[in-house]
Amino acid sequence: MFKKTIAALAVAGAFGTMAAGAVYAADVTLYGVVDLGLKYSHVDADQSGVDAVDKLEMKSGSQSGSRFGIKGAEDVGNGLKVGFQLENGFDADTGSLGYNSRLFGREARVYLSGDFGEVAFGRMGTLGSGNGTYGLLGGMTPFGTSWGGSVENGTYFVGNARADNTVTYKTPTFAGFTAYAQYSFDMNTKQDTPLGQTEGKASANRYYALGANYKVGSLDMTAVVDSYNWSNKINTYGGSDVDDALTVTLGGSYDFGVAKAYLSGQYFDNMLANDATVAADQKDTMDTYASFGSYFNGKAFKGYSILAGMDAPVLGGKALFAVGYTDAKDADGSDALGKTELSRYGASVGYTYDLSRRTNVYAVAAYYKDSVDKDASSSHQDHDPSTATIYAGIRHTF
Repeated sequence: MFKKTIAALAVAGAFGTMAAGAVYAADVTLYGVVDLGLKYSHVDADQSGVDAVDKLEMKSGSQSGSRFGIKGAEDVGNGLKVGFQLENGFDADTGSLGYNSRLFGREARVYLSGDFGEVAFGRMGTLGSGNGTYGLLGGMTPFGTSWGGSVENGTYFVGNARADNTVTYKTPTFAGFTAYAQYSFDMNTKQDTPLGQTEGKASANRYYALGANYKVGSLDMTAVVDSYNWSNKINTYGGSDVDDALTVTLGGSYDFGVAKAYLSGQYFDNMLANDATVAADQKDTMDTYASFGSYFNGKAFKGYSILAGMDAPVLGGKALFAVGYTDAKDADGSDALGKTELSRYGASVGYTYDLSRRTNVYAVAAYYKDSVDKDASSSHQDHDPSTATIYAGIRHTF
C-alpha cells in the first residue's frame, strides 16, 4: 500500500458559479491486491450418465480476492475520528466487476470511532464471515476464506456473506476482549426489484449478529451467534414461510512458535439452499451461503461442521494443512420422499512463499467427498460426488 496526498485545490470560479475557496489537503490510502493463477479441477458427480468433468482454467483471487480500495480518516476533535473505506472487487483474468457488478462490492462504509469504540454504516462483511473489516471467522482455519474447495469457511461453514444497509458496533478492546454487534436492514438490494422487498420490512432478508474476539499472547479465540430473518416472500414446503436461520460458530488458534494450530466448529439451522427454478436475478434470495446447499434444492437445512488444521514455517515459506467434516439434513421432514441427508469430509494442503514484502507465490491441493442420501436436486438420488482441485498462482499487494 502507499499513501498519496491529494493537494489542496483552488476552486475560485470553478464551473463559473462557485465562489472563491479551497478544498483542504487530505491524506487517503490507495491499496489493492492482484491475485492470478491456474486452477485444475476434477469433479465426479457419481451419477449415471453424467461424466466426470476435468477443467484447467485461469483463476483470479484464489488466495485473496483481486481488489482495489480507497480509505482515509480525519480527526474531528474531542477524541473522535471519522473515516471511510471503499473497496472494489474484480476478476483479474477478465477485468470484469464482481459482486453483481457493484462498483464497491467488497466494502463501502463510513465510520465514527472514539473512546466508546467504533460504529460503521454501509455495505460490509457479516460478523459470521471472514470478509472485510468486521468478518470474524477468517482465523478458523489456516486457509481462511481462500482457495474454494479447500478446508476453508465457504466449503464447510454456512454464512460468509456481505450485506448491504448494515450497521456494526465494535467495543474498545479491554484485556484482550472485543465485542461486536451488527444488523442489516436489507442484505441484498440487488434482489429488491424482482421480489418487491422493502428495506427494514419483513419482505427483506435481514440479518443480526453478536460476536466476540479474545486475543492474548498466542491464543486467539472467536465466537459468533447470528440469525437471518428470511424474507416473507420466500416460502418452502408447500407455501409456508421459512423459519429464521440461526448459526453458532466457535473456534480459534494457538501459536506454539514452531507451528500454529486451529480448531473450530459451527452449528446451523434453517439455512436456505439454491432452488434451480429461481430466476438468475433472484438467486441471492435463495442463497446457499454454503457450497453444499444445492443438494437441498430450495429447502432449509440444518447441521454442524468441524474444522481442524495447522500451519508452520517450512523452507522459508509457510506450509498449511487442514481437515474438515460437515453433517447436514433437511430442517423439515415433510418431504414425501424423505429427508435429504449429507455428509462431507475432506482435506487440503498448501504452501506459500514470499518473493518480497508485497508479493508471494502459492500452491494448494484439496479434495473433498460428499455422501448424499435422497438428493433433492437430482430426483432424490443417492450418490457420492467428489471434487479435487489444484491451485497455483502469484499474488501482489500494493
